[in-house]
Amino acid sequence: MRLNTDVASTIHSPWNLIVLYRALAACVVTVCLCCQFAPGASPVGRWGGSWSSQSTGHQGALRARIRQVDSNTYRALFAGRFAKVIPFVYPAKLQRVPGTCNTYQSSTRLPLMGEYRMTATVSEHHFHATFQGRKDRGVFEMSR
Repeated sequence: MRLNTDVASTIHSPWNLIVLYRALAACVVTVCLCCQFAPGASPVGRWGGSWSSQSTGHQGALRARIRQVDSNTYRALFAGRFAKVIPFVYPAKLQRVPGTCNTYQSSTRLPLMGEYRMTATVSEHHFHATFQGRKDRGVFEMSR
């Protein structure tokens, strides 16, 4: 199959490549500036929703209270119930992932449970996180 030489020469002309590269550079700069000067929604506040374990199939209600420590660090206290009757509290220090506007990571050692790692994405009204421990993995879904 042969390309029309007029179309190929138009696409690959030096002028069109310069325009294309400038447009691409403008998009990259805009995205970087948005993250730097207009950060994503703050996770601060009260949240409510649910948790579910992909390993065991267990699930339940979940709530959280998150407060800001500094511009990139937050303290979260998650509370819920396991098997509908056993309460649990899960403290976590959320660190903003460098170069992102709304992604946070946490690693917390829990008694009898071991190390739990979490990655969360936050928007104005939605908190979505995946967690993973030694023998468990799952998700937190909350809103406000």
